[in-house]
Amino acid sequence: MAKKCKNCGNKIGLLDQNLKFKDRSYICGNCIKKYGLSRSQNSDAPTMTAIEWASNNTFDDFKKFKNSGISFEELTKNTDNKSDSDLSSNPQVLKAAKKIRSLNIPEEIKEQLIKAKVFDFWFNNKELKALPEILDYKNGEIIKYTASGLKEESGKTRTVLIICTNKRVIFLNKNMFFGGDSTDIPLNMINSVQLSTHLILADIAITNGANTVILNQLAKEAARILAKTIKQESLEFQQKLLQPTSATIKTTDSADEIRKFKQLADEGIITQKEFEAKKKQLLNL
Repeated sequence: MAKKCKNCGNKIGLLDQNLKFKDRSYICGNCIKKYGLSRSQNSDAPTMTAIEWASNNTFDDFKKFKNSGISFEELTKNTDNKSDSDLSSNPQVLKAAKKIRSLNIPEEIKEQLIKAKVFDFWFNNKELKALPEILDYKNGEIIKYTASGLKEESGKTRTVLIICTNKRVIFLNKNMFFGGDSTDIPLNMINSVQLSTHLILADIAITNGANTVILNQLAKEAARILAKTIKQESLEFQQKLLQPTSATIKTTDSADEIRKFKQLADEGIITQKEFEAKKKQLLNL
């Protein structure tokens, strides 16, 4: 049975543009263009914002909008759907954001996943639900990117969720029968990240000292983003470790001051007693 536009009643052909609402009703390409839900004035294809908005609203909501006299841009500019559309023009990212919002996990983790624009995790439901157990998100651990791939362990190849945070790279596998496991590599222990792309998929090799973790069959675009993210986060993390802390600077300054006063004492400019008193003061003794 052919679909019909709920708004104007016209039939919607297989090749015609249409927009599906939450209540499974449709509007045709002409109505999409007429009410400003299209990509341009000359197009009847819906924008990604319109697709996301329709998936969360019913045809009755569309009627209210139609009769409100405001533009679709005004309707969505202050909504969550608008913020979703700003994430990316990639429909996979928008679809992923919708799934992420439906997960029974803390809001902080949802927002991190959405902000990172992750989209390649469709076979990792168990791993996504386990994120609150694995992440130290209450103490500042932040997800930077996530993707799905295959990892060989003990002669067995398993599907894992690969998570790059601001502290480490985690390989999470929640096996249905054996409980699964998670391993990780601290960012400061990563020596190199190599990306190998194929026609559709890609592989990543992460070198950690004398060990190399091989991840296979990642979606090419997700693998490219993941490899770049791991490199950037690892570099930034290691640079932070090399920066002297205020405590280190203070200790260094105190040592220099003590040397100066010791020289003054040796030259007889100040007494040994005065030197010892100044030394205790600098060392907070």
